[in-house]
Amino acid sequence: MIRSLKLRQFAIIFAMTAVVVLGARASAQFITGRQMLLELHTEMPSSLIRCTKITDSTDALSQCMKQSFTHQLYKHFTGEFTLCQNAQAVGGWGEPSACAALADKTEFWSSDNLSTEPGVQMMVNTLSGQIWHVARLTQHPEVQLMMSEQSFRSFMKKLYGIRDNQMPVFVSLIFLAVMTMSHFLVNVTLGPLKNLKHSLSNLRPESLSNAQRITTPYREFDDFVTVYDELLKRLDDSFTKAKRFSADAAHELRTPLAILRGQAEDLIADVPTGSTMQIRLRSMADEIERLIEISEKLLLLSKADGKLIAHELSDFDLSYFLDELIEESGLYHPHLLITPIIEPHLNWFCNQALMQQLIHNLYSNAVKYNIPGGWIKLSLQRDGNMLEFSIENPASHIPADLSERAFDRFYRGDQARNRVIDGMGLGLSICKEIAKLHQGKLTLEVTQTETVVARLRVPLEISVIT
Repeated sequence: MIRSLKLRQFAIIFAMTAVVVLGARASAQFITGRQMLLELHTEMPSSLIRCTKITDSTDALSQCMKQSFTHQLYKHFTGEFTLCQNAQAVGGWGEPSACAALADKTEFWSSDNLSTEPGVQMMVNTLSGQIWHVARLTQHPEVQLMMSEQSFRSFMKKLYGIRDNQMPVFVSLIFLAVMTMSHFLVNVTLGPLKNLKHSLSNLRPESLSNAQRITTPYREFDDFVTVYDELLKRLDDSFTKAKRFSADAAHELRTPLAILRGQAEDLIADVPTGSTMQIRLRSMADEIERLIEISEKLLLLSKADGKLIAHELSDFDLSYFLDELIEESGLYHPHLLITPIIEPHLNWFCNQALMQQLIHNLYSNAVKYNIPGGWIKLSLQRDGNMLEFSIENPASHIPADLSERAFDRFYRGDQARNRVIDGMGLGLSICKEIAKLHQGKLTLEVTQTETVVARLRVPLEISVIT
């Protein structure tokens, strides 16, 4: 099956053109044959009439007959005729034996006269096993002009041969015309679809309501454009409702969860220290704290979706911040080997609180998903006008879809679903939104050596953040 529209249209148009050309060729061949036969039955009697005054000289008669045809084609093919006078061939054309055979067969002239000229007989009859076309004058019956059906067919075959000699040039021109037509038709047909593709490629969840409307010069696409516009409206409505729901839900949960946390802390203080009840209450308080953290992160993501995060930009010494992080890691995670490759005194004008959250989230993942006695490699470097931060750590049981789904909200690898490793599956989603807010890109790569590399690339000079 041809999957290219241009090739498919070319094949269809070329096939249709070929059918039309071959049909026209066959039709023209049939019509031309009939027309030439009628011309033959007109030219032969007319030629005899023009040359009746010079029947006394065979040479003059022969020369007159050669020049008497008004149809230019017959002038070029006079050799196909047989001129008879007194049962003998004149001028050396055609088949001399036919003249004698015609003289012996008087019943040849008993068929219908096909000539409309007075004093002329034009007959088509069988002679010596062949069909012959013969004309004679009633006043000079000793002179006959003959052409066999076979000679007529040969004559027509020569005509068709002249035509067919031009076919290679004709077919080449048709091929070029069909290619040009196919290219033009495809471009005209796909014009509205290209506009749709451009519009779709520029769509963002936050810009659905302001998407540029597609216009098309062809009314056949009007229904298609209407369906597209309605789809955009439904998508915009769905995204708006989803963002509002998550934001409203997170906001409404904050107060009751804070109250529950306070009451749980009060209950913990009221029960005996180390009792089973206190342990159960502490577990409940931890889960409440977890819900509060989830609601805070959902609220942050909702603000990011709605472009509502406040931009508080300031100078941030990333090198100093990472040095402190490494120093704290030596206290809290002494079992991990930290290898820093940090360019000193690297300051960046950014949202300091959000960037600290991004780095803490990536570092926390590197710690949680590390292997026993593992390591972490931190890197901070300038790369031209870009800043590149990366953090790499070894991991076991890495999910096959980690690179593709790591930034999906609430996605957690198989290793983390049993709650042995704490987490909610929202940290990397938040990191990605923070990177986008700073016009950068955050990626997660699984290497062949069973390590995971999180890499952030952002411009050192951020344009106006929107």
